[in-house]
Amino acid sequence: MKLTHQLLSSAALVMGLAAASAAQAEYKLAFIPGVGGDAYYGSVQCGIEAVAKAKGAVVDTQAPKSFDPAAQIPILEAMIAKKPDAIVIAPTDSKALFAPLKKAADQGIKVVLVDTTLEDPSIAVSEVSSDNVEAGKVAAAELAKILGDKKGSVLTVNLSPGVTTTDDREKGFAEAIKVAGQNYLPQQFSNNSVQKADQIVSATLLSNPDLAGIFSTAAFNTEGAVAALRAAGRNKDVMIVGFNANPPGIDQLKKGQVFAQVVLKPYDEGKFAGEQALNALEGKPVEKQILTGSI
Repeated sequence: MKLTHQLLSSAALVMGLAAASAAQAEYKLAFIPGVGGDAYYGSVQCGIEAVAKAKGAVVDTQAPKSFDPAAQIPILEAMIAKKPDAIVIAPTDSKALFAPLKKAADQGIKVVLVDTTLEDPSIAVSEVSSDNVEAGKVAAAELAKILGDKKGSVLTVNLSPGVTTTDDREKGFAEAIKVAGQNYLPQQFSNNSVQKADQIVSATLLSNPDLAGIFSTAAFNTEGAVAALRAAGRNKDVMIVGFNANPPGIDQLKKGQVFAQVVLKPYDEGKFAGEQALNALEGKPVEKQILTGSI
């Protein structure tokens, strides 16, 4: 009887240690932003890392050098090969990233989409983004306010076709600025290049001398627009409303180069994305879609 009691006690101890070990399991999260060296994604990363640290998880961040699915997909595939428990990613294309992310999901890796999303997000346990249509309307309202009774052409310098966040920003902006009675020109795409944005605005100033306002859907576009207006001597009469106030963006506001910046909440996006990834891993309830606000 004594031996039996000792065996049972030993078994209970082993089970207890196993349970404690499981409870202390260190989850591995992978974060793949849209592009490296971007202050917005840096804030998203900080949000993810803060949640992970509080839960005893680790985060491996790898970023492409350009906002391009051709640059992002190889990084995603390399991350999948490392077999993380979850991948938090800002897809650079709403269609091209579906197949590799489905591959990850099929292997049991939890997928959380942050900032941008997919045309078919069914393979993700959660999507975390801002209400970009509403944010675009906010940008239009700010531009209409500064233009007042002045009528002229208005241009959107957008990122790349197929990027859900910036497509939605342009959609909201276009709807609202047309209601304000401005001549809305066809949007143009910079592919997230300061130089390309500069060229777009410079060419538009020549083709549409009545250009009165510019909406930039991303920080690099704003830098290019500011440079083009300064070079043409039009920085006093053409108003810019930008997006995401990184350090150069704040400096642009201080110098009066940009009338307004629509600011999202990237840290919150990262925080919520990290929480949903860990909830999914821990078997807790997961919110399928979370929208953060703008300022």
